[in-house]
Amino acid sequence: MQPLPLAPHARPTSRRSLGVLAILFGPLVACYTQHALTAPTPAAGTHIVAELTDSGTVIMANQLGPGVTEVEGVFAQSDGANWKLLMTRVEQRGVGSTFWNREPVSFPRIALTRVTDRQLDKKRSWIAAGIIAAAAIIAARAFGAFNFISEGGSESTSTK
Repeated sequence: MQPLPLAPHARPTSRRSLGVLAILFGPLVACYTQHALTAPTPAAGTHIVAELTDSGTVIMANQLGPGVTEVEGVFAQSDGANWKLLMTRVEQRGVGSTFWNREPVSFPRIALTRVTDRQLDKKRSWIAAGIIAAAAIIAARAFGAFNFISEGGSESTSTK
């Protein structure tokens, strides 16, 4: 069998258009920055992302589900051997991300590796907001959303 020919409007995506999309939407995924922790224990309220070790995946399977590879949450407290996180997201192998509503979960410290501090980058967020606003205005103008005045140039007013 031979493959069906593509319709004239259905052409393969070029690298150039992918590059343009990356430039336009890159700032949207860059609103947060992640840095390795500099202290052995983060301060309470620190937003962290951590990978689970292989043994950590097995140990935490009853609380988090099977195949967890990464967790995200707000650091609540530590007793030295365990960290309590207020969970916001769990990444599972073959499933993807599951979002949590800050439920507390205690982890043995040995279950977590590659712990990073995740912070909102305000400058990048404002840039992303500006790009979204500009795109919305351009799209609205393209579809005639700002045509308040008739094409004649001015509105007629009547007086009594």
